[in-house]
Amino acid sequence: MLTPIGDMLNWFAAGIVFPLMALPLAVIVAGGRTASTLAWLVIAVGIAGGGVLFAQLAPILNLAPALRQSVVFAVMLAVLFGAIFAAGGASRVTTLLLPPLSAITRTVGRTVMWLLLAMALVQFSVVLLRYVFGVNFIFMQESVTYMHGAVFLLAAGYALLTDDHVRVDIFYREAPARRKALINFLGTYVFLFPICLLLLWTASPYVANSWSVAEGSTETSGIQAVFILKSFIPAFAILLAMGGFVIAARAGEILRERA
Repeated sequence: MLTPIGDMLNWFAAGIVFPLMALPLAVIVAGGRTASTLAWLVIAVGIAGGGVLFAQLAPILNLAPALRQSVVFAVMLAVLFGAIFAAGGASRVTTLLLPPLSAITRTVGRTVMWLLLAMALVQFSVVLLRYVFGVNFIFMQESVTYMHGAVFLLAAGYALLTDDHVRVDIFYREAPARRKALINFLGTYVFLFPICLLLLWTASPYVANSWSVAEGSTETSGIQAVFILKSFIPAFAILLAMGGFVIAARAGEILRERA
């Protein structure tokens, strides 16, 4: 049961979430329902082709997709193309996706930040129980790792969206709004999205194998949910990409307004 779930999540991310990330770029390239939808398809296919080429040039990563995977991906792109065209084009779909993606990223980030308090309380309890009462619970120690991983990975998209990451902004800080928008737009497509896609691509087999065996702790009394802990990795890539989509879409609006 776990293997099909992992496969469906991977396909949802690779075949739906990441192709949709090309929408703000398509809106910049072309306007209008038909032109923007075609521009999105060309960009999505180009990105997929670049990924396949990268996989062929980096055989050590073992990323090259099989023929069946390529066919399924092509079918999913075709379905997305029809859905985007029916919804009114790339610009319309970008506008529709902006609020929910922003809300999801913000909600997840704000929710997992409460784990910081829980993590501090649990760690304090572990130290108190061990050194004062002489007892030790492995599941409590492991829970700190789970909570730390959740905060670090699942709140990253929220931190990006709220500009809370450390930014080396020697030139950015004093730049005008249009230049900031251009930097954000290009940075998202040149650096952020490729890293997120590569991370998802390389982590998927690692996570899928963990789900297939319902991997748990090596300790009998530990938390038997390591497959969930490892799932934070693709979730990190997806949430970070969602935050990048919001940033790119807003930057695109500024670039179009001031063109």
